[in-house]
Amino acid sequence: MAEDQSTVLLVEDEPLIRLFLSELLEESGFKVIEAANALEAQTILEAGRTVNVLLTDVDMPCGNSGFELAQTVCKCWPDIEILVLSGRQWPARGDLPPGAAFLAKPCPNEAIVSHVQSAVLRTKRVPQHETAATKTPSADILHFPKTA
Repeated sequence: MAEDQSTVLLVEDEPLIRLFLSELLEESGFKVIEAANALEAQTILEAGRTVNVLLTDVDMPCGNSGFELAQTVCKCWPDIEILVLSGRQWPARGDLPPGAAFLAKPCPNEAIVSHVQSAVLRTKRVPQHETAATKTPSADILHFPKTA
């Protein structure tokens, strides 16, 4: 394992989707830590695991949604880049924290990998002391057309 390998915290309650995304990201060179819900994700972060990018689904059981998790991560771990995925629920104003991006499902594999790579690059360029208040004020919402 490379010393500079970036880590993605993947939060997805559907086991098959989580497995697929985990394999996709690992094949693209990322280390992946999996969580089935927001509570598991927060436990991992509170344990001090180094994470560069949070990639989370919106609809999850056991408490917080992906939007709520994204807000918590932005406040408590501001150095982590945030990507939110959903095929059912689009973000309303204020759902996404500053600098987070929303990817609409279905999202092409290449687009997911590309957005994770871009997020990792941002973590390497941004000084570690930057806070959520100084991140880009608007969130990006990305929609991908369904493929036939």
